[in-house]
Amino acid sequence: MDRLEKELQSYARAKHQKHDAFMKAFDAWGKEMEMTLNKLEKINGALFQQFQANMSDAEAFFAKKEKQFARMFRQGGEFL
Repeated sequence: MDRLEKELQSYARAKHQKHDAFMKAFDAWGKEMEMTLNKLEKINGALFQQFQANMSDAEAFFAKKEKQFARMFRQGGEFL
């Protein structure tokens, strides 16, 4: 009986060690994934800010052109 008990303890210990190793690997994967997601969020945030700045410039440009065309057509209409 003593030998069987030792074998069972050895088996249980090996299973526990494999489980612990797996959990450590899983935790490391989770931390790495979190860091990667944080980097992606920063990159996306910077890109979105650039996009917004460019859109603001484009909107300002087209608003200015729209006013210029409206002024040209009003002035042109006076000459007809």
